[in-house]
Parts: sequence; structure tokens; C-alpha cells
Amino acid sequence: TWMRSLMGCYENFEKTTHDALAFAGRQLGLDLPVQAHAELCNAYLKLAAFPEVPAALQELKSMGLKLAVLSNGSSRSIDSVVTNAGIASSFDELISVDEVGIFKPDRRVYALAERRLGVPQSAIL
Repeated sequence: TWMRSLMGCYENFEKTTHDALAFAGRQLGLDLPVQAHAELCNAYLKLAAFPEVPAALQELKSMGLKLAVLSNGSSRSIDSVVTNAGIASSFDELISVDEVGIFKPDRRVYALAERRLGVPQSAIL
């Protein structure tokens, strides 16, 4: 992602993941069947949360904090990940870099978070 950002060649995270897996396969001399390639790319969308995560998020919510995800992933992938992990209801905002067309750590991504959350960057962890 950082290399594409440096070159100004933004592609969403799914495309970037797909391309990275294809590149890694070629470098290793692997001929990944299309189905295996798709399954590997989609596995990311079904990751489980660590066991302590739901309670930790609930504790943060009980403190009155606004919780958000700021991710290099697309809106679709962020939603899929938090839904499959069973933690979607913990978040007030799911923010994707797709809205600004560049990956973290570019400052425009963090400015997006400030706008979406309505708080200064100094108030964001």
C-alpha cells in the first residue's frame, strides 16, 4: 500500500491484496488456481476477534468514548471484518481510505478521520 501511495497509483485494498498475492505466488514459483487465490483473499474478511476484544470495546463504550475503525480496507471489507468478528455494533464509524484515495500514513487519511468524527486529531487514539 505504501508503494502505491508513493507512486500516486491508488487501488482499493481488495485489488492491492489480490495483486500482492499474485506477485508473491509468482516470486515463489507457485501456480495458484483461481479458486485458491479467491479463497485466500476472502479469508481476510472472516477473521475472528481475539477473545478479549468485545469486552474491551464495551469497556471503552461505557466510558462514553466514540469508537471508530480507520482502515486501509474498503468500506465493504471493513464492514465484513467487523461483522464476521461480531463487533460491528461497538463502532460509531467505519472509515475507509477509499474516501480520500490514498493509504495510511498519508496525513489526508487522518484529516478524514477528524472530519468524520468531528474531533481534532489530538483527540483521536
